[in-house]
This record gives sequence, structure tokens and C-alpha cells, in this order.
Amino acid sequence: MKIFENESAMQRWISEQFAKGKSLADFVTNFDDFEHSLSNNQSFSLRKVIDTFRFCLSSFDNNEVIVENRDISLSDQDILKPDFLVYAPTTQSVIIIELKNLKGPTREVGTEIGAYAAEVKTHLPFLADGDVINVVIASHWPTLLRHYLFNDIVWMDRKLICLQPINTQAGIQLEIISPSLIADTSPEIKFNAQELGGYHLCLYDEMLYGGADYFRMEDNENQMRCALAVMAAKGNSLKTHGFAFLWRHAFEVGLAPYVITMVNLSSFQALPRLLKNSKIALNEITKRLLRILMDHDPNGHGHLLDSICDEGIRFLEGFSKPVPEDYTDWNTLKTRIFENTDALAFVGWGIFEELFFDRLHQEYENGEFDHSHIDPLVAISMLNEIIGSEILYPNWEMLGFNQEDDNEGF
Repeated sequence: MKIFENESAMQRWISEQFAKGKSLADFVTNFDDFEHSLSNNQSFSLRKVIDTFRFCLSSFDNNEVIVENRDISLSDQDILKPDFLVYAPTTQSVIIIELKNLKGPTREVGTEIGAYAAEVKTHLPFLADGDVINVVIASHWPTLLRHYLFNDIVWMDRKLICLQPINTQAGIQLEIISPSLIADTSPEIKFNAQELGGYHLCLYDEMLYGGADYFRMEDNENQMRCALAVMAAKGNSLKTHGFAFLWRHAFEVGLAPYVITMVNLSSFQALPRLLKNSKIALNEITKRLLRILMDHDPNGHGHLLDSICDEGIRFLEGFSKPVPEDYTDWNTLKTRIFENTDALAFVGWGIFEELFFDRLHQEYENGEFDHSHIDPLVAISMLNEIIGSEILYPNWEMLGFNQEDDNEGF
């Protein structure tokens, strides 16, 4: 049964609730139950969605409408009209509410929310991403919309919650949708080694060739660990996902006494995942992206990884000569880290940082208190569980691509 005839009717109803002095918590029927729900035993994806929803709920207790369906743009050339822009005094956050009451026009939700958030930040330039609470209220949750929301919550770490109108004995209210509706749109967090590209940043001792002590650089290990921390911070600021290991040769078997192995997710290498899903029909855009994969084989050694590396090099070049070598995938890189070497430290950024600290928390819960916050052995155990060695190669001929033809082929 249709609750609202159109989005204007939904907006009028919500406007009436705010006009009565209510906050969002007052007309979200399952607010209290959800706020006290636990998320410890679920999969990472589901727990991430639950925790994000709960984070958003902390801004629902006390609300003040800033504007309703009015242009918030500072530019006369643009018109940006969020359905509601609300202030939450309790958390000092800004809430952007976007309404969708039709089955069809859902693909623009992400564009609209991002544009509104960006415009709010032109007014409030120091507003953190976490201080922008995004609320999507929809009557229907098609696959396209759910895929977008999953990506925004899990990969972009956007603070976003999903509500839907329902009829109750007390009248119309809003309900928090089941997090599994969002989390189940994507498989559990698993990767293939080919989807992770990187290189070894070899720290050469320029004095070594003059007969210097091979272990002279031991005094600089704190600077190396600092370089790792800086790299992780840069990776997080760029909203990318990867990790780095610091290790040294156990014996005098290499010209570089110390090495930092850096790895980042390669987005293009994940394209073959689509080919395993028989429910997805390849459209023209997907085929063009596959053409780029076939022609250029982008494997994660891009500008983002170099930017992260350069941030750390500032702390390394004062006592060593850092040189990137061995541009390859994770399967090849990891064999060097744990063969006749001492693994010293690990850092992750993006989702790998979250997964690592999840694992570390489990270790502490199990009474294993000897692990540090940069423990490389905990890290490699976690990575071995989430990264498989299976290689996914597209069958180019079946997809209608001719590798010897320079034309696009579609």
C-alpha cells in the first residue's frame, strides 16, 4: 500500500513533524531498539553498516531545521535544494535529508547528497565528513540504490542511514531499514592477490659500499616507523585502501638493509568480479572499462600510491636512499617479506586499517596481550584470510574483444 502519493506529500508530513517540535528520534519507530543493538558477531560488512547507522542515530535526539527545500548554493549559477537541512545541537552535526518516493529515479541520490554536502562545506569550511549525517528516506530500495549506499558506507566511510515510511497503530512513522538489506548487496570482504598492486621501497645505505656496518641504520628504526604512520595517514586522507610492511634482511643478503613494502587496491583489476555474476548484464560503460583493462592492465601502481610513498620518503631520505623496486602484485611481494627477514611493523589505511584493528581486538579479547598496534604477524594472519591466490582473468574472446585489434570492438 502506497503511504505517500508523491515526494511532496512525504516532505509535507516530515515538515509537520518538525513543526510540532519533534526530532527525528520522535518519529522513528524502532529508534530505541536499534540504538541499543549489538554488532559484535556479524560479518565485517554488516557490522560496518550497523555501526554507521548507530552513529547517525546519535544526532536524532534534538533537531532544528535550517532550511527546507531551499537553495543553499553560494553561487547564482547553481541551484542546490536539499529536502531538509537540519542542525543537531547534541552532536554539533549537520543532517542532510533526501527523500525518494518513486521506484525509478534513484540513481541520482548519491550525486545529490554529495553535492549538498560539498555546498554545506563552502559555508562551513572546517566541517568534518563525520559531522555530515546523510539520511535517505525512501519507499523503495532497488538494487542500484542499495549498491550505491553500500559503497558509500563501507568504502567511502560516509555517515549515512536509511529510513522508510510505514503505517503503525500510532499512524505514519519512519523505520530504520534492516542493515542486511544494504550489506547483503555485496559479498563479504575478500580480495584476490591480483587486485592488490605495489612495490618494495628499498632503503639503501649509501655508506655501505665504503665498508660501513650493515646494521648502522638500526638507530633510524623510529624514523622508519614514523614514515609508516605518515603513509597511513596520507592513505586515509586520500580515501584509498592499502597497507605497508617494514622489514629488514635477517642476514647480510641484500644491498638494502631495510625495505618498506607498499600495497594498494587496484580498482580496475576487480572488474573480472562482474563477469562471475550471471545476473549482471555488461553495458557499454563496463565494456569500455574492460577495454582499458585489456589494453593498459592498470595494476595499482598509480599516482595515489606514489603520493602515499612520497609522504613517507620525507622521513627516510635523511639517512638512506629510498628506491622503489619490484612493481608487481601482492602474491609476489609477500614472499620477500617473510623469507630470511625480520618483519618489524605494519600499518593499514582505509578498510585494511579497520580489518587489522578488528583482528587485534579479537586477539586482546582472547587474552593475547603481547601484540602491539603495528604487529606484522597479526597483520599477515589477517591478510592471509581475506586475500586469496585465485587469479581471475577475463575470457576476452567470449566478451567480443580482439586483443590484436586496435578498434574498440563494441
